[in-house]
Amino acid sequence: MKVLPKQDPINKFRNFNGHLTIIFFLVWLFVQCQPKEKNILHTSSILLDENSLFNFEDCVSDIEFIPLLAPKDSLINLSCRVHELVINDKFYYASRCHNDLSIHSFDLAGNHLRSWNRKGDGPEEYPSLHGLMVENNEMYINTGRGTIVKYGLPAFEFKEQINLGAFNFVPTVSFISPKRFLISSEPSGNERNKIFHDIQLEPKTSKTLPVASLPYSGELNPGLLAKMEGSHLLNYGLSDTIYHYHEDSTSIYATLDFGDKSINPVDFELEGGEFIEKVLLSQNYAFNTGHISISGGTLKLLAYGIQKNPDFNRDDLSTFPFYDVFIHPDTGMKKITKALMDVRNKSYSSDGYFYQVMQQEDWQRALDESYFGKHEKKLLKSIQRLSDEEDPIILKYKIAF
Repeated sequence: MKVLPKQDPINKFRNFNGHLTIIFFLVWLFVQCQPKEKNILHTSSILLDENSLFNFEDCVSDIEFIPLLAPKDSLINLSCRVHELVINDKFYYASRCHNDLSIHSFDLAGNHLRSWNRKGDGPEEYPSLHGLMVENNEMYINTGRGTIVKYGLPAFEFKEQINLGAFNFVPTVSFISPKRFLISSEPSGNERNKIFHDIQLEPKTSKTLPVASLPYSGELNPGLLAKMEGSHLLNYGLSDTIYHYHEDSTSIYATLDFGDKSINPVDFELEGGEFIEKVLLSQNYAFNTGHISISGGTLKLLAYGIQKNPDFNRDDLSTFPFYDVFIHPDTGMKKITKALMDVRNKSYSSDGYFYQVMQQEDWQRALDESYFGKHEKKLLKSIQRLSDEEDPIILKYKIAF
C-alpha cells in the first residue's frame, strides 16, 4: 500500500485560506448580483418631531406652478377639493365634486387638449369615479364598487368592465398589469381588517396581504398605495408602519416614531366621539394620516400634530396641524414642513417630482401666509395666466436634502 506523505501544516493552512477566499468571493459576488432597492433602514424607527421642521422654501430645490387652462367661455368646471390626477406625457384631471364627472387632458404646460365624459349606469359607462390610471393608451376608471371600466385613448372607446370581486368599497386601485391590480378595500365598522388585496384576473384569484388596519383608520384613509418600480408601498391612517409589497411578499419598509406624542394603544378602545376629541381635536397627539407617495426614492407622508397650531379652530379644516414629511431613502434624513393642503388633498409623483393640485383657496392662503417664500413671484405669474381664478394650479416640486 502506497503511503501518501503528510501535508505540511503551513501548506495545509494556506490551502484552507485559499478555499476560504474562494467562498468569500462567491458570497460577495452573489450579494453584488442581487437587485438593489433603495430602502429605508428599518432596523430602528424614524423619529418625527419638531426638530425636523423646515419652511417649505428650504425643502425644495426646484419648483414650478402650472395653471390648468380651460378654454375661455367653456362650461368646463375644474374647481373641486376632491379630484384625481395622472401625470405621464400629459396631465389627466378629473373633478369629483360635480355630477358630470368629466375627465380632461392637458399638456404638461397646462393647456387644455380634450375632455371626455361617459358617466352613467349603462353597460359602457362609469357610474362613479374614485381613481384614474392611464397605461399604454388605455384609461382605467375605478368606480369604487369593485369594478374598473377601461377605455381606449384618445377616442375614449369602451373596451371592457373588469370585476375585482365582492368588496364593500374599493377606494384605491393600482395597476400592476392589464390582468392584475393591487387594491385596498374599506370594510364596514371600525374593527381591525386586512385591507390590501392582490387581484389576478387570469386565472381569477385574490390574495389578501397580511396587513391589518387599526380601529378608526377608515376615518382618515382606509388604505393608500404608492407605486415604485416593480413594487408598492402600503399605508393607512394611524399606522406607525409603512409596508413594502414586492414579488408576492410583504415586508416592513419603514417604522415611524412620534415620540411622546404617539397614540397610546388603549385609546383605540375609546368610543368614536371620545377618540376624535382626545386624539385629533386636542392636538396632543401626532400620527400618520395614511397619505403616501414616493418620487426619486424620496418618501412623502402626511402627518398630523407634529406641532400645535395656536390658531386652531375645530370648525376650520385649514387650521388643523397637518405636516408634509419627506424622508431620504438612504440616510433616513427627514424634512418636515407645514402642509398647505389638508387631508383631502392627495399627492402625486413622477420622474423625481411631487405634484399637488392647488385650488383657489389654497394658493390664496399661500399668498396670505407667504408660504412659498422666495418662490412666490412664480406663483403670482401663474395666477395671472389663469382663464378663471377658480381653476386649479398644479404645484410641482423636487425635494433637496
